[in-house]
Amino acid sequence: MDQQRTRPKIHPLSIVAAIVFALLLIGVAYLIFLEQAGRAQPVQTTPQYQVTLLPAPTETATLSPTSVLATPTLADVSILPPDVVAVGRYIKVVGTQGLGLRMRAEAGTSSEVNFLALDEEAFRIIGGPVAKDGYTWWQCEALLDKTRTGWAAENYMQVLELSTPQP
Repeated sequence: MDQQRTRPKIHPLSIVAAIVFALLLIGVAYLIFLEQAGRAQPVQTTPQYQVTLLPAPTETATLSPTSVLATPTLADVSILPPDVVAVGRYIKVVGTQGLGLRMRAEAGTSSEVNFLALDEEAFRIIGGPVAKDGYTWWQCEALLDKTRTGWAAENYMQVLELSTPQP
């Protein structure tokens, strides 16, 4: 007699239990994922720094005698060599290496800075000279904006040669 091979049968409740167990494992994994995703992860950004610019130290104001040099008159200017700074001459700012020339409210290194004049910027000399703090100071006025005036050290000035075209 042929023995009929019988296959073991899987009970239907075992299949249902396996499916429920698999769903339970997936649910637990999902909850763990949500918990970790809910935690604040540090945001990767480029660090940004806050920079505070501090002005360069200036000398403490002291009461020292100021010597006023003789101001050349317009008649004197015509006889001065063309490279000499004088009232009425036009100058340009030079030698600041891009840092600018501090145009001050009064002659002297301890005076308040009105604005910075850039290299190659042109001005007209309207006052001075005043010898103070080891510099000769001249009062300058911007060519296009008469409100931009200030005192500057002669060391950073170059006289502009102006020529009148001949017809």
